[in-house]
Amino acid sequence: MLRMLARSIALLALPALATFACSDNTLSQLAAASTTTTTPQTDTFTGTLSQNGAFTHIFTIQTLGAVTVTIINLSPNTSQFVGLSLGVWTGSSCSTSPATGGSASDVATTGTSITLNATAAGNLCARLYDVGLGTQPVLYTMQITHP
Repeated sequence: MLRMLARSIALLALPALATFACSDNTLSQLAAASTTTTTPQTDTFTGTLSQNGAFTHIFTIQTLGAVTVTIINLSPNTSQFVGLSLGVWTGSSCSTSPATGGSASDVATTGTSITLNATAAGNLCARLYDVGLGTQPVLYTMQITHP
């Protein structure tokens, strides 16, 4: 019985070994072929930023690459100064410290963007905030492009 089982396994394994032996791909070619390129995703967020207010938008990336946050529109004043930051979500806050790979601008307006290179998969965050110059609510549209 064991002999018969061993012969069956050998007969099944023979075609697989023959196919493997005929392959002329190197290991690096196989690795390169398995690398997937992702199309960047774009997330759009809208809201109303009140005086002394802030909004944090959390998103997850699965692969490495460029992450960009852009203020698409501010209304009623498109040149209103606000704060814009891009960083790492710690589970309770948006860390925009350069030590964690984040960045912030306190003089952002319509068209301002921040681009960083994500070196690890995980949760990131973009934050829009009043820098003390707002006298009325600001309607905003913000886009985040990420891998």
